[in-house]
Amino acid sequence: MKNQFFTFTDTATLWLIVFCCLSIALPTAFMSISTILLMIFWILSGNFKAKLERIFGSPAAMAAIALFIMYAIGTIYSSASWDYSLKFLLKYQKLLFIPLIISVMTSEKYRVYAINSFLIGMMSVLIISYLMWLGVIPHRVDLSQGYFVFKGRIAHNIFMSFALYLMMHRAIKNTGLHRYAWIVFSILAALNIIFLVNGRTGQITMLVLIFWFIYEVWGIKKITYLVVLSLLSIALLQTLHELPHSRLTDIQQESAGGTSTSVGQRLEMYKNTLTLIKKHPVFGGGTGSLENEYRIIAEQENSSLIRVPNSHNQFLLTTQELGIFGLALLLAMWALHWKASYKTSEPQYGFALRGLVLTIVVGSLFNSLLLDAGEGKFYCVLAGVLLSSYTYKKTNS
Repeated sequence: MKNQFFTFTDTATLWLIVFCCLSIALPTAFMSISTILLMIFWILSGNFKAKLERIFGSPAAMAAIALFIMYAIGTIYSSASWDYSLKFLLKYQKLLFIPLIISVMTSEKYRVYAINSFLIGMMSVLIISYLMWLGVIPHRVDLSQGYFVFKGRIAHNIFMSFALYLMMHRAIKNTGLHRYAWIVFSILAALNIIFLVNGRTGQITMLVLIFWFIYEVWGIKKITYLVVLSLLSIALLQTLHELPHSRLTDIQQESAGGTSTSVGQRLEMYKNTLTLIKKHPVFGGGTGSLENEYRIIAEQENSSLIRVPNSHNQFLLTTQELGIFGLALLLAMWALHWKASYKTSEPQYGFALRGLVLTIVVGSLFNSLLLDAGEGKFYCVLAGVLLSSYTYKKTNS
């Protein structure tokens, strides 16, 4: 009876990981429910000795744990209130999904299910987005933000850019009708990101992933051709007035000294965050301290922005909260994840993991992605699945 219980909870844990990957594309409530259930069944499934062995055998998993511990230490000396600091710490608990998933995802079958479920979810989102554009499905949100589905425009395009990267690899890997199907979905995903959804971060991420895809598959010479083609395409789109004028206007206004635009506000946030970092560069101001400290400096300088809970840049936010030690640990975690991508059981997981790391790193230049609920769980859940294919040597007791 006891063995049957553990068999059930272990299988349920694996299926919940699969559902977590699917729920990345779904409304936030689905991800919240699935991750809570995942933690419960992870505990109920027992076998902690084997789980800990896999965690300690994975440098990538240990790096995620170390970063979370540093955020926990940051609550002790944070200038924010205890309650607010703990609230911020809970936002970073998603980092623990990486070792949690690594410790149980030993089945190749469920690993394939998990990646496929993410793609199924994003392909469904893609279809719904086009149906909104065609007017088949009502779209009540401001059309200037685009035809995003379930998530906001930023998350939509970030997730879609990574899905596009996976689709392109599927197109290369498959033959016949399957290859043409993946090519069609890849084109639809790219057009969706560029024209139907106004998410600049995802558009930049898409370009980076396309360049990286070409480099990995065909080499550096093909990238040169793509650069020329991209420049010609941009020139053509500019001539046809297809590029979003509001973005160009933002940049022009900011260069003239304005801060009322979104670009100007971000640059102001970056500047003020750097000022805060100079105040405590080694260990930072503590977890969740940015809003309180930013308000003080903004009032002193008569800033247009007073309440800023995060700096919209994960590198700056982590440095402000945890100092250069925190930034070093953040970079080390991503570096170890990248390194692990070359030691996966199957090349496809290595390709996917490198694309995922590029997605989070590029996106974090413009948003605090690890802090954000949807984007942070997107990375941690998928990283856990892909890193579970890492081949490591078991420790001898």
